[in-house]
Amino acid sequence: MRKLPLIFSGLIFALPAAAQAQEPTTPPNDKVELKDEMPAAKPGGPSPESEPAPPAAPPANNPAPSPVTPATPAAKPAAPPPTNVAGPAVVAQDDSWKFEYHGYIRAPMRVGMGTRPSPTLGGGTTPNYGSGTSLHAPVIPDDQFLSWQSNPHNKTDWAEIYMSLGNSWAKGTVSLQGYNFAEATFSNPVTQLGIAQGYVDLTPDLGYENVRLALRVGAFSNKYGAAGKYDAGEYDTYMFGRTHQSGEALHIDFDADEENSFFIEHGIGAKQPDPNIYNNARFTMLNHLHVGFKHTEAIQFTAHYLNAWTQEEEREGSAGPNQSIVNIPDGHEWVAGLDGRFDLSAFGYFYAAYSHIGLKDAITVSRAIEVIHSSGGGEFGLGVVDNYLGPGCVGDANAPTTVGAGNRSGDPGGCSLGNGGVDTLLAQYEFSVTNFLQQSSGGQKFWGDGQDLYLKLYGMYNKVKSDVADNDGIHKLKYGADLAFAALPWLTAAVRFDRLQPNSRIPEQSFSILSPRLVFKSKWNTHEAITLQYSRYMYNQRTCAQGNPADNGFDAGQTRCVQPPSSPVPPTGFGATNSTQTGMRGAPTTRPDENVFKVEATMWW
Repeated sequence: MRKLPLIFSGLIFALPAAAQAQEPTTPPNDKVELKDEMPAAKPGGPSPESEPAPPAAPPANNPAPSPVTPATPAAKPAAPPPTNVAGPAVVAQDDSWKFEYHGYIRAPMRVGMGTRPSPTLGGGTTPNYGSGTSLHAPVIPDDQFLSWQSNPHNKTDWAEIYMSLGNSWAKGTVSLQGYNFAEATFSNPVTQLGIAQGYVDLTPDLGYENVRLALRVGAFSNKYGAAGKYDAGEYDTYMFGRTHQSGEALHIDFDADEENSFFIEHGIGAKQPDPNIYNNARFTMLNHLHVGFKHTEAIQFTAHYLNAWTQEEEREGSAGPNQSIVNIPDGHEWVAGLDGRFDLSAFGYFYAAYSHIGLKDAITVSRAIEVIHSSGGGEFGLGVVDNYLGPGCVGDANAPTTVGAGNRSGDPGGCSLGNGGVDTLLAQYEFSVTNFLQQSSGGQKFWGDGQDLYLKLYGMYNKVKSDVADNDGIHKLKYGADLAFAALPWLTAAVRFDRLQPNSRIPEQSFSILSPRLVFKSKWNTHEAITLQYSRYMYNQRTCAQGNPADNGFDAGQTRCVQPPSSPVPPTGFGATNSTQTGMRGAPTTRPDENVFKVEATMWW
């Protein structure tokens, strides 16, 4: 094999940049995920209790479409398992065609527990109906995956299958994905995503030992800014974006020497949203660029830039109340920033990132970019606009060319057209006691095949600039810790604590979650886990008080308590409808659960 001269690195960086179209380039966080297969157990994974890095995608919690406030069919369609390192998959040169099959299952039973009145029936002439304890589907503020308040304490169900056929040069992959398992709940076809992804990977041998190229074309999802070493991190989100589109992504690695390498990745894609007249999102284009440096397996820095924009004609039929916005300029959403990964040997693993989201009339941008718990700009209330800037504007029945009267962009308590930005800092640190003892004494890295005490610390901070006066300048902060003790090959005891402060101006909206759990497995490193968990939700203010709507510019009756997601999970999710949560759960306002129990099965292959 020939050794390509270093001067070729200049060409490597120049060619993909020249191929970009229309909008500025976009540097995301991680490389294109061109490796579909993952190890059976997390290689060197933190805690034997934690999931390895399967092709696991977070659960899709999006609400099913409703006549007025529909939601996207899938909160988070999964992509091939992330590797979070630069470079395409290293594949032995083999021209024989082979079939590969990978999958992931998460199947929880979740039960919320509360109290209910126990009245007599028939005016007191018959006995009451029994216990004052209520058992129901959980009503919790972190149940919507595409919400800033999302936390992985009580994830919903999710399953996915990846089937591939290929050789060392080419591989075709199709994925099947879905949630809301019909055997355990009502049947909802919207949640069965069916064939979610289909794409082809090309990994040709360029004839140089220090240069590798990988091209992916089709309908697929790549991830940039995952905090975990082998997964999406403790918040299960992406600092720069998870792309949802059809298009292409080109990734090139170049080894400067045996320890240092550079990589560049560029992609162009398009996303077609749900054409429902209640959806503000329109056909969206995506352009993105990522450039990085890697030193052995110890250090990796990546710069990211992603740009999504719309320039579609107005959607027909948008003229009724609360329908999609019309007569506004083309929307733009761009994300830029830098992240770093550090394998600290005996001292663990550390990830840190900064990202800036810029928004201009972004209420029309669909979910081409899923970033910091949000799906695009304004798609069905699940985007950055509703999650950070304020409630997204909708059309006015009397004047469809403007936003609703008394609810205009820029007014206190008004609505947002998607003008502003979000600055975000995120960090995650992982430490294994057994790994520290082994490596500090000159031994090998600990791979999870023995007793261990494992700690994860993590946090995310957001500063918001918004065209809604009530949201402009607010700060959001959440942080937590997860401590796990792998005591036996089949038993791990753990506890997780999270604190969430959604609005720096309204401390009554803050809450905490404490979740002790037991995890059962067949051996130290395996493919399956059964989890028993109890979660205690602790609210600064659980129930909203009724009163004068004017209180320092805020609605005193509705904002000074814990808030539901901007787009709740119907029909029984927190904030879905008052009729499902008043009365027995705390009339006259909604009231979330304090106690949730879970039995969960997970498996990956």
